[in-house]
Amino acid sequence: MFDMLIRNGSAVFETETRSADIAVKDGKIAAILETGEYAEAAEVIDASGLIVMPGAIDPHMHLGLYTSWGESYREDSRRETIGGMTTMIDYHRGKGNYLETTADEIAQAEANSIVDFALSLGLCAKRHLEELPRYINERGITSFKFFFDKQDIAHEFYGLPKEEALTLDKADLYEILKLLAGLDERLLLCVHCEDPDLFRHFLAKVRKERPNSGYIGDWDDGRPDFCESSCVAGSMLINGEADGNLYIVHTSAKKSLDVYCALKAAGIPVGKVSMETCPQYLLLDRDCKANLCSKVNPPLRSRADNEALWEGIRSGVIKTIGTDNVPVSRAKKFEKGCTLWDAWVGFSSPGISLPALVSEGFLKRGIPLHTIAQVLSTNTARLFNLAGKGEVKVGFDADFALVDLNWERTIDESLFFPSDFSIYEGLSFRGWPRYTISRGTVLQKDGVVCCKPGHGKYIFRKL
Repeated sequence: MFDMLIRNGSAVFETETRSADIAVKDGKIAAILETGEYAEAAEVIDASGLIVMPGAIDPHMHLGLYTSWGESYREDSRRETIGGMTTMIDYHRGKGNYLETTADEIAQAEANSIVDFALSLGLCAKRHLEELPRYINERGITSFKFFFDKQDIAHEFYGLPKEEALTLDKADLYEILKLLAGLDERLLLCVHCEDPDLFRHFLAKVRKERPNSGYIGDWDDGRPDFCESSCVAGSMLINGEADGNLYIVHTSAKKSLDVYCALKAAGIPVGKVSMETCPQYLLLDRDCKANLCSKVNPPLRSRADNEALWEGIRSGVIKTIGTDNVPVSRAKKFEKGCTLWDAWVGFSSPGISLPALVSEGFLKRGIPLHTIAQVLSTNTARLFNLAGKGEVKVGFDADFALVDLNWERTIDESLFFPSDFSIYEGLSFRGWPRYTISRGTVLQKDGVVCCKPGHGKYIFRKL
């Protein structure tokens, strides 16, 4: 007797989509059966006409910046489940002792989250490097973040004495990549690639010329695409020298893909390099209707950049999708004023990745479903060391999104939460999950959350 049987669906495996029945026992995928093969189960879900995808994984979130961790996890995880997300990874950073603050976040999250979660650590202080073995062994954290945009100002941003803060320059990048590689080659360094020497110059110039700007395109002018692509090139070369494991977050520009492909094609040693992008860089451009609400780093680019990133997914250059989700209200975002220079960066965007990629990637552009699943789930689980996640495979966690390719929804107020606005307002996507299932438990059905906070568990990642 199985606990759950998902019948008559089309399951998305690593390299193909085919009909299959999936049996679940004790939260794991226990068997993959031929459609109609006899099996008994306590709960049977008829997935006729549905696509059974591995639950999506969001590797790039910033929770607890403007609200408490508990509130962020409680509200964001509800929205994640509606969009087929079953695992999320938060970038933990900032003040305090990380061994204490991570324990606090984990406790608040386990009490409030519906979906499973893990943490990546922002490296801001010299003590963080000294304590790396403890983060790995005592907290099960195997991914870290390097912020080029905080170069020379980490002490101000995180409230540290200047002598205790990392400089976050290219030399620091090299030393951290070497340090991580020496501990274990699977440790991942996620890097925000924007050259501060360049974008600080251009931002000052644009702000002087347009001091009262209310146009989001001016943010792109102040942080142009080659600030990102030049930093991607330099980081890849440094990674090759350090024999590191580099993960480039929120890729926004075609030039960055061009640089990656050129260095690879030239045979220049660059080490292990993976690229992530986000829904905003696939769906929106510098003239989007959301205007200042869409202020983010790096900025929204052009439609040509949008299409290049879609082709990057098709070709396999783009390995993962993260949302860069920052739960924030409109009042908080514009508390300092209503010009471009006043608005805070970031916006809430949980649960958007899967329906957006199915609708715009598979249905509109013909990118295969198994490629979409790799970017949403499989590649992410492998890169971030999420054992037993990200695939429809016997022995793996029974995490699924059962997608209806004919179900179209428009982003409106009912899908804004936990924020009171969405930069995707008015966009329609076809391909929403009728069910989201985590470890054999139904989290939502037909867009209605039916699981209480506290189901989500912390993922202690082992090497």
